Amino acid sequence: MEELGWSEAQLAAKAGMSQPTVHRIINGHSDDPRISNIVKIATALGIGERQVVSEHPAQYLLPDNVTDGPRIKGRVPLISWVRASELCEAIDLYAPGDAEDWLDCPFPHSSKAFCLRVSGPSMLPEYRDGEIILVDPDIEARHGDDVVVRTPEGKTTFKRYNSTPEGDYLIALNPDMANRIIEVPEGTSICGVVTGSWNKRR
Repeated sequence: MEELGWSEAQLAAKAGMSQPTVHRIINGHSDDPRISNIVKIATALGIGERQVVSEHPAQYLLPDNVTDGPRIKGRVPLISWVRASELCEAIDLYAPGDAEDWLDCPFPHSSKAFCLRVSGPSMLPEYRDGEIILVDPDIEARHGDDVVVRTPEGKTTFKRYNSTPEGDYLIALNPDMANRIIEVPEGTSICGVVTGSWNKRR
């Protein structure tokens, strides 16, 4: 906090908390601080949760089987699959109002990255229905990458990309899916590479 030149009041505003609560936690005066409050302060400061109480032992704040979470890398728009299809043709047309939501992203990404919500069972068991995927258009697809593509018919789909001497293929990971391996049709556009995924609980 001192390195950033913030007062307790400024930190409280950044964390969305009251100043007295922040004061008690960072000075070790709170006997049983909520984990959610520790995370808010750590996120605002850009540090690990265990560093929040700098002058007092902080082991009691987190159980032994919980590690510091990844630093937030910025907020990324969650958009619809229909909008993703449009962006695949002209990624620079994205406008902030197109987003269904803005999500805190724990992974590095370019300024053009966006999120989609997985729909359906085609990529089970690695990706579940409702899971959030991070798609980065600035990354070139390579063999074995999971990608979002736009077919010549304008359909946007999520598959694993395989590039072989025999040709390029899109693969649905779910072994129960019919026609789970198809050759990449001519005119297919790769909208971006999936670089991470997570479940948004709330």
